[in-house]
Amino acid sequence: MVTADNLNLDVLELIFAFISGNDLVAVSSVSKSFLAGVIPCLYAKVSFTAKHVKRYRPEGGGIMSPFLTLRNHPDLAVHVRQIEIHCAPFIAAGQVHPKFLSETADALQVCKNLTSFVCGPRILPALLGSLQGKERLQDLHIYAALTTTQGEMLQKITTLRSLTLDYPTWNIVDSLTRWAQPLQRTLSHLTIFMSQEVNDILLETLLPLLPRLRGLHLIGCPKAPHTVVIKAATTHTPSLKEFSFTIFENTPPPSLFCLPTITLPSLQHLAIDVRPTSDATAMTMSSLLVSLTSLSTLVLKFADRQLPIWNSVIDLIAPPSAVTVPLKRLALMDCAVPIDMVGKLSSKCKDLEMLEIPLPIKDIQAFTAAISSLKELHTLTDVGDAHASHGPRATLARNDVRYMMRACVNLRTIVSDGRMWTGRPDCFIGVTVTPQRYKANATQHWFSTLKEYSYLS
Repeated sequence: MVTADNLNLDVLELIFAFISGNDLVAVSSVSKSFLAGVIPCLYAKVSFTAKHVKRYRPEGGGIMSPFLTLRNHPDLAVHVRQIEIHCAPFIAAGQVHPKFLSETADALQVCKNLTSFVCGPRILPALLGSLQGKERLQDLHIYAALTTTQGEMLQKITTLRSLTLDYPTWNIVDSLTRWAQPLQRTLSHLTIFMSQEVNDILLETLLPLLPRLRGLHLIGCPKAPHTVVIKAATTHTPSLKEFSFTIFENTPPPSLFCLPTITLPSLQHLAIDVRPTSDATAMTMSSLLVSLTSLSTLVLKFADRQLPIWNSVIDLIAPPSAVTVPLKRLALMDCAVPIDMVGKLSSKCKDLEMLEIPLPIKDIQAFTAAISSLKELHTLTDVGDAHASHGPRATLARNDVRYMMRACVNLRTIVSDGRMWTGRPDCFIGVTVTPQRYKANATQHWFSTLKEYSYLS
């Protein structure tokens, strides 16, 4: 007789792959066979976040880090595929706890099968030695304020598929052309966030060395205005599927006869960081969007939360001449979107599955009516800022959530004010809604592609 306890471990691992979080911990307590089957899933991803920092007490009385567990039990380290460090504990101002650094470095040393490493705090120099020799490491996201010597150690990692550099120092940027040569055959995704050193000369030298590049994100690089970035990308990496850049205040005003356009036929994900608030920027935005007909994801982030989004931009997101556009995900951040504009978007973007927009809590019924035509919409995210206005901000109530999910036939997830509401059909009241705490990934950039909308295959 086949029971859960005598199932093959490979079968149990396949089953437990559909479970996550605290449910995995609960499953591990059922039986010895369940524990053996759940361990690969439990240790596949190891994270250290702010909530762990608050309770970290290596001397006792708190929790120990997961890295100490890996150091003490190297047999568990073979299952680790991803490590994400979002915060680090301090023993004094500016001084990271030395025991934490030692535990983490030792754990990295024994994680031979590591494929993804994210390090948000400024602790990478203490871990660089342990990252050497990781032949399966493909994704690297780091705070790249490093010295020249540390940069040389970084260049020894030559198996990367995705590289994200936050706040890179001049020597790291300067070494990119040398590092790109051994990465030519593998690197498909490059992100540089907030750099004063990236310029047109670097891009004209770097991009020809990366023929396999399919994702390029250059955000907050003032010496690389959007005209420079677009020209370099269209010239040297015409097969891009993901593209992000910043429009700066000091960018020269466009000529009516020479407006920038994006000619990337395979582009599916576009994110634009719009810093200026003048009407001339609307003309620039219009010229950028007019030639894009194959986008699946569009993310626009503005500089003024009180400024209504330009009508001309809305018209090009949903062109009047088109019955529908292929957009699956639309995000309009840090701007005001009038309800009539929401209705216009909904009437044209009928294939939207995810919408990220500031929710007008006090006028939620009119907003719901505006989006009720989106039959494919399953996730709605409120990107309004609670501190954007004086006084307390109204919050989404349970009845509001239920009303929205009844009106939008496929809407099952709403994220707002640190809560994620999930709904399921109910034969008596229509929809049962359940809230739970929600906190966005601190190291995931707003312009990044979501996993369900990854175009780098």
